[in-house]
Amino acid sequence: MSGPSVPPNAGKIMAAVQRALRGLDVGSIEATQILSWANSETPAIYDRDQTAYLVLGSYRDPYLRRVRAVSDRLNRRYGTYAFLIGDLADIDIPRLPEFRVKFHISATLSDYVAAIFEQDAGGEVNELGKLGETEYFEKAYAFPRSYHWEMEENLTAKRDVLAAGAQILAATDVDGETKAAELEALVERADQAGIDITVDAVANELEDQHIGVPSYSWVHLNDFRLFELHERCYPWTTEDELLDTTDELPGAPRPGWEQQ
Repeated sequence: MSGPSVPPNAGKIMAAVQRALRGLDVGSIEATQILSWANSETPAIYDRDQTAYLVLGSYRDPYLRRVRAVSDRLNRRYGTYAFLIGDLADIDIPRLPEFRVKFHISATLSDYVAAIFEQDAGGEVNELGKLGETEYFEKAYAFPRSYHWEMEENLTAKRDVLAAGAQILAATDVDGETKAAELEALVERADQAGIDITVDAVANELEDQHIGVPSYSWVHLNDFRLFELHERCYPWTTEDELLDTTDELPGAPRPGWEQQ
């Protein structure tokens, strides 16, 4: 009786497992379970005749619906396979952190990673950290809802400065002194962009206006800024905007007839 089939990229998969487990020893039975799972679940990811996109985001309502919408949009492209980690079957490895294993294998085998963010809590917070600190960063794209770009070239009018200021003030896990310093820096960038506004004016106008922004943590904002500097950050507000920005991801385009 022959043993379970081994995927052709078993070495690459087990290297991803080692990254996931930080070098923890994996038992022979666990390795067999992982490779058997990979042989069954991952061929569509690494099929060289198509582009594979791992789509990350919250699995809670109503966020999951938009994550699914991005996956569906990508799957309309020629030769594309877009998927969520939740679409993959479970691995029978009760001793090991299964999600970490699935994440690292999936991210390793995918051509691109699209990560949708709408809040400062939930599993996607950890996913953002993994993307920013690992080799997966080079293939990853961030889609943060209502993130207001603060780079000088993105400040074209006073409303842009106010939106960025609202985001700074709404940030969690940061003290007032840091927020004040960031507002000062924002106003300096606005001045360099030819926008005449002061810190007091920003603070006063924000008191009078209600500008809805997610209360991202300072960690979120710093990671978004990193993606922004690498030109792989796509802010959005509505679901239509999210889907339109999804079309900017590299890879095969949507069919011409479908875009008309």
